[in-house]
Amino acid sequence: MSQENMSAKAAKAAAAAARQEAAAIEQKRQRKIRIIGGLVVVAVMAALIAIPLLSNKDAVIPSDSALPKGVTSDTYGVKVGSAWTATDADKIPVLQLWEDFQCPACARFEAASGSAIQSLIDAGKVRVEYRPTIFLDKNLVSSNTAAGNPDSSKRATMAFGCAVDADAADKFHAGVFANQPAEEGTGFSTDTLITIAESSGISGDALATFKDCLSSEKYAGWVANSYAAFDSEGVSSTPTGVLNGEELAGEVLFDPAQLTAAIEAATKS
Repeated sequence: MSQENMSAKAAKAAAAAARQEAAAIEQKRQRKIRIIGGLVVVAVMAALIAIPLLSNKDAVIPSDSALPKGVTSDTYGVKVGSAWTATDADKIPVLQLWEDFQCPACARFEAASGSAIQSLIDAGKVRVEYRPTIFLDKNLVSSNTAAGNPDSSKRATMAFGCAVDADAADKFHAGVFANQPAEEGTGFSTDTLITIAESSGISGDALATFKDCLSSEKYAGWVANSYAAFDSEGVSSTPTGVLNGEELAGEVLFDPAQLTAAIEAATKS
C-alpha cells in the first residue's frame, strides 16, 4: 500500500474520531441543558404553588379584624337565637352549619330544613351557629367574573356580617339562599344583596349603614378567617352540619323530621 493511501486513511480516521468527539460533547451539552431546564421548571412550579399558599396565609390571620356583632374568634361563626343567652344554655344542643352562599346543595338544604331549624331557634331549643365559607369563589372565578359578579361568596358573606349588625341575620341568611341564581356561577350583584337586605327588614339609617359596611368591605378579614377555619377543621363539603361536635349524616340533615328528632335527642336533661 502506498504512503499516500495510508495518509488518506489516517486522515479519514482522524475526521471520524473528531466527529465522534464532537457528537459526544454535543450530547453532554444537550443533557446539561435538559437538566437545567427541568430544574427551572420545578422551581417555577414550586413558586406558583407557593404563591397562593403564602397569599392565603397572609390574608388569613389579621388578629384585629372587625367581627360582626356577637361573633367571636374561637369559631368565627354567627350565633343566632335566644338559646345562646338562656339560663340553661349549657343544656341546649349546638348545631353548627357550614355553608357557602353560592352552594346549590346549601340552597336545597335551606329549602328542605330551613323552616324546621328556624322553628327550633324561635322555640329556644337549639343554639345554631352559621359558619360561612367561600371555597366556591375559587371554583367559579371564571363564571363569576364573566357575569360581572366576582368573589360572590365573599361579598355575600360580608353582606351577611353587615346584616348581623342590623339584627337581621336569620332573614338575610334565608333571603340569600332564596335568591340564589338558578345557574351556578352567576353570582350575586351588590344591588341584589342590598335588595335582600331591604326584604329582610333593614331600612332607613340601618340600610345606609349596611351599604357602607358592604362597600367598605368591613368584614373581609372575618370572611378570610372563617374560610381558614373551614380549611383547618378539614370540612370536606357544604352543607355540613355538626351537632354537639358530631357530624350529621346527609339524610338526617336534609330530612326535617330526622333533624328535629336528632336535636331534641341531644338536649341534656
